[in-house]
Amino acid sequence: MFRPPRPSLILLALSLTGHAAGDEAFAQLRERARTLAGAAYQPAPAVLDDFWKNLNYDQHRDIRFKMDEGLWAKEKLPFSIDFFHPGWTARQMVAIREVADGKAVPLAFDRGLFDYGKQRIPAGIPAPQGYAGWRARCHLNSADYMDEFLVFLGASYFRAIPAQAPYGLSARGLSINSGLPGVPEEFPDFTEFHLHKPAKDAKTLEIHAILNGPSVAGAYRFLVTPGPETVMDIEAEITLRQPVKQLGLAPFSSMYWFGEGTHPKPHDFRPAVHDSDGLLMELGSGNLHFRPLEHTHNRFRHCVFTMENPRSWALVQRDRSFASYQDLEAHYHDRPSVRVEPVSGFDHGKLHLIEMPTIDETNDNVILLWEPATAPETGKPFRFHYRLRWLRDPPPSGLFSVRATRSGEPVQRPDQVLIAIDFAKPLQPEPKSGDPKWDDASGFKPVVTLDNPAVKLIHADLTDLSMANVDDLPAGLGRSPNVHMPQVLRAFFVIEPPPGLDQIDMTCELQDAAGKAVSERWVYLWMRPKP
Repeated sequence: MFRPPRPSLILLALSLTGHAAGDEAFAQLRERARTLAGAAYQPAPAVLDDFWKNLNYDQHRDIRFKMDEGLWAKEKLPFSIDFFHPGWTARQMVAIREVADGKAVPLAFDRGLFDYGKQRIPAGIPAPQGYAGWRARCHLNSADYMDEFLVFLGASYFRAIPAQAPYGLSARGLSINSGLPGVPEEFPDFTEFHLHKPAKDAKTLEIHAILNGPSVAGAYRFLVTPGPETVMDIEAEITLRQPVKQLGLAPFSSMYWFGEGTHPKPHDFRPAVHDSDGLLMELGSGNLHFRPLEHTHNRFRHCVFTMENPRSWALVQRDRSFASYQDLEAHYHDRPSVRVEPVSGFDHGKLHLIEMPTIDETNDNVILLWEPATAPETGKPFRFHYRLRWLRDPPPSGLFSVRATRSGEPVQRPDQVLIAIDFAKPLQPEPKSGDPKWDDASGFKPVVTLDNPAVKLIHADLTDLSMANVDDLPAGLGRSPNVHMPQVLRAFFVIEPPPGLDQIDMTCELQDAAGKAVSERWVYLWMRPKP
């Protein structure tokens, strides 16, 4: 059974030493946030000149930060900070302070840090009064270049990447009223950042931030350790100014436009386009549930999973075959996954998965958030703590993992639905050395549950797709002469929904002859296609 890895030695050392200076600074920031929450919300004044506001995409993109002018770059410290120039859609500015030797010194906007390219700035145009955000660099992939690995830009959004990966899905500090019909969503902002100057041998970057919005104020502490897994330890304390309909902790935004099972597909040359393709949940019992993402065809799909003491959950990109995407620029096959590991404040609640329609890949249309079972009291500080692991793939669990979901109609039976699910083990193929290590699946069977007794389960069966002498690896694992294909089992079943029933919650897992689960549990909300 899968277990989240123990905290890295770096994070463990941090917790043991206490990061005394950081602890004291964070305590002071929490006090400031409580005071802020006790006052009426005051939005940041609009101080950006119209010249910067009216820059178009190309004009704003032509403004480049001079990487060798980054904060701490000339000192050759392990981390360097770039700043984003306000303009175009990045109009909100943030206060940034450098924390060194116990002092937090404000960093004023410096036009000299930017190369404006072909942009000509008319005389008399006032410089912005702050930066739009920032990004961090380190020697992530080589000793010769400082790669960016962390970005904070816009509202409370941030993104991170592990080594050898492009950016993908986005995290947020907090979400309020996300995806609720008829209820405006609120986007609180990180309005102030404290960047703690690292020691020469530091492996972890420490950041503190103030969050502020109409309904909430709070303080956040980020301890970020980049590497093959980029680990973010996040502590937060928030205070509500007023009640909210839905409070979302550890929220994410991702994109799923279409996949190989999407019907009908957009008119696009690529077989699939998405940043994430599934939600993996590890319950308090240790059981693994997997929910594939899907395009929603002009309607919302909102699934809620009630959980107690969850061990982890993750938005993952499981299909790693370039052939599945055929995109040389976006590299969707390399997009990172991210796992949430609760530490405190996540004992009881609901995990919300919200899927929305989109017309292209430029819009995030998937939201994932944790809603506490008991909402924090207005005016009373609420603390929570969790860990994010930005990684390529979670480690193999020892179970068969869901790799593909397909659906359609049986031949000449439009009143029925055929579901096919591919389960693979191991998650990563193994080197070709001797015979592949496959399980005896002769006693395995798919066990299907349906939430409505009026739905007929016509048939269910299992087929072993594994063949010892093939190079074409199914289930999104690509083609290789150097590795064994994984053992792939295809579960398929046919159901007949009664007329007028437009959605069905269903599950499927593989069990051995003794009734023991040998796979993740596939969970899905089927919705009848619209004409």
